[in-house]
Amino acid sequence: MKLSEKSLFNLSKHKYSGIDDSLLAKYVLQKYWNFALKFLPLNIAPNLVTLTGTIAIVVTFLIVAYYSPFLTGTLPTWLYVLCGLSLFFYQTMDNLDGKQARRTNSSSALGQLFDHGCDSLVCMFQSLSQASVGQYGTGSLALVQLFIATFLPFWMATWEEYHTGTLHLGKFNGPDEGIIIIVLSCFVTAYFGGDIWVQKLSYFIPKSQESMWISILPQGLLQLQLNQLTVSLLAIPCIITCYFNIQNVVKHLRAKNQPIFPAIKHILVWVLVFTFSLSWYYTSTSFYNLSSVWHQYPRTTQYTIGIIFGELVSRLIIAHMCHDSYAIIQKPIIPLILISIFSNLTFYLQRELVPEYILLFIFTIYCSIQYSLFVRDIVKQLCAFLKIKCFSIAKQH
Repeated sequence: MKLSEKSLFNLSKHKYSGIDDSLLAKYVLQKYWNFALKFLPLNIAPNLVTLTGTIAIVVTFLIVAYYSPFLTGTLPTWLYVLCGLSLFFYQTMDNLDGKQARRTNSSSALGQLFDHGCDSLVCMFQSLSQASVGQYGTGSLALVQLFIATFLPFWMATWEEYHTGTLHLGKFNGPDEGIIIIVLSCFVTAYFGGDIWVQKLSYFIPKSQESMWISILPQGLLQLQLNQLTVSLLAIPCIITCYFNIQNVVKHLRAKNQPIFPAIKHILVWVLVFTFSLSWYYTSTSFYNLSSVWHQYPRTTQYTIGIIFGELVSRLIIAHMCHDSYAIIQKPIIPLILISIFSNLTFYLQRELVPEYILLFIFTIYCSIQYSLFVRDIVKQLCAFLKIKCFSIAKQH
């Protein structure tokens, strides 16, 4: 991705604007982050702080993948604790990087892009790790969490920032309260054991009160597993948050007498990722059944969609900082469209055109290389234009 001189100039003048209305952050977490900042050496670059937190999540993801390749089964107790600690460490680093940038006078557009880019990848890695903690399996449960409870709110928050110029986190939001809830859920799982997630709700009703609750609650609800209820409850506030994202953008555009439809259409990017992924999932699992790559290689499949999403988010952030337009069809989504078409052809012809695992291998390798080259090119261009280094702080003269 080659940025024009005009785009680079606009990017160099960009100033980050963010509002965090979280009560937990205001009264508790900010005090902790300010305390933790005292232990961070002044010569550590903000982007290195961001990267350190991201690496912790990736390492945990790889360990969890070893013990739970199919997002099922119980994990060792220490691994649940590690999942919680690594996520809390990531949250800490994710909030210290900005503070470190301000106190070392090294804030830059590259820092914002690097931070949000890492955040988008962490969403995917953490979603898969949490799917193993909650024993979501390779069915629809993990996909609802990935697309509805993870990708959708992240895209909508970035989309709102693109159109309003401000990243606005509400009184209850994912980066603050959401992460703390997940951290606590990991610790609770370590105490009670991983099998708690696959217990039906009726299991948690005391015997002495069983008849009363059975008469009050619908049978369908009592037959739900804890992980099914949890994902459903997580999806609801995410969708509500997206409504407020749209409301904020519409209000901002109306105040400036700008058209609303051109902004709303950018939501189609998430819709396309979701639709083509769902189409691939449905046709693949219908034709191959349990031999589908969605069942045999769930982590590889969701990882690849995750890095596509990560690049789409990063491109939207760049467009925001450069004051550029953002096309609905972006280069990263094309491989997903193609593999979905292949899967649909296989399903409707009822004949395997190319072994699906080979398509997945090509899909994953290509998207990984494409994303790596995208990151390398953008970082090199920004560092050259801004005359900074990515992982070190220039000496003050």
